[in-house]
Parts: sequence; C-alpha cells; structure tokens
Amino acid sequence: MLTIDRQIQELRVELAACFLTRRERVQARRELDTLLARQADREDAFKTLVADDPAPD
Repeated sequence: MLTIDRQIQELRVELAACFLTRRERVQARRELDTLLARQADREDAFKTLVADDPAPD
C-alpha cells in the first residue's frame, strides 16, 4: 500500500510541476487515476473485511 501512496504522491507532484509535455501529462493523469482507483478498491475491501470479522469475546 505504501508503494501506491508513494506513486500517487509522485504523480501529483509531476502534474503540479508542469514539467511534462501534453502527452506525458495525459499519461501521468491516467496512471494517477488508475492508482487512485486501486487504492479505493483496497480500502473498500479492507472495510468489508473488518466489518465482516466478528468481534473477539
């Protein structure tokens, strides 16, 4: 999960810095959107797992 977070941060910096060509910016935005979706899926899966896990006695 740390890797996804780090990649998201790096892509956000690249997009904000404007050191990219138009093509590179589109590619970085796609990668960022993909990583954000993966992160959201993992968070949802974790929440489901925690909600389904019975509390210890």
